[in-house]
Amino acid sequence: MTDGTITLPAAGTADAEAHVVPPAAFRAGLRRLAGGVTIVATGDRGDRAGLTATAVMSLTAEPPRVAVAINRSAQAHDRILAERRFSINLLAADHGPLARLFAGGDPARAGEARFEDALWTTGKTGAPLLAPAAASLDCRLADTVTFESHTLMIGRVAEVRARDAATALVYHDGCFAGLAPID
Repeated sequence: MTDGTITLPAAGTADAEAHVVPPAAFRAGLRRLAGGVTIVATGDRGDRAGLTATAVMSLTAEPPRVAVAINRSAQAHDRILAERRFSINLLAADHGPLARLFAGGDPARAGEARFEDALWTTGKTGAPLLAPAAASLDCRLADTVTFESHTLMIGRVAEVRARDAATALVYHDGCFAGLAPID
């Protein structure tokens, strides 16, 4: 590796099966992928858990299904599995501090303490919804796929709340930024 490019052996060779991309190189490559920033939350007032997530995607529109990849070591992981409900809150550009907090930016503030800095409401499933979010998806856990360190949580969307004209918060190259139109 001389110019930052990693070349893997051709598929089918013995080296291809044995070669593993170093985790640091993998992370460096994916830092170039801009992603929408969300807070995934579960629990009842007084006993909530949540985390910042960018590994979120739409699966189908009919019926409405979404998926989020959650590290199995995250506090919210086992809570979502047990409660079978969660919300995905799409953050607006002014939610950078909240995204950092839910990403573990203040280790002294975990669990319910992370919910103190913003207004939260409750969705149809009972999951916490961030009131000023660009949009909130209230979900029932429909299925899971566990792979390596993460579980893909597939949600059946029970309710959508969207705010007009909210600018999205994105994460790119280790930084939070607001998304703006280019034309």
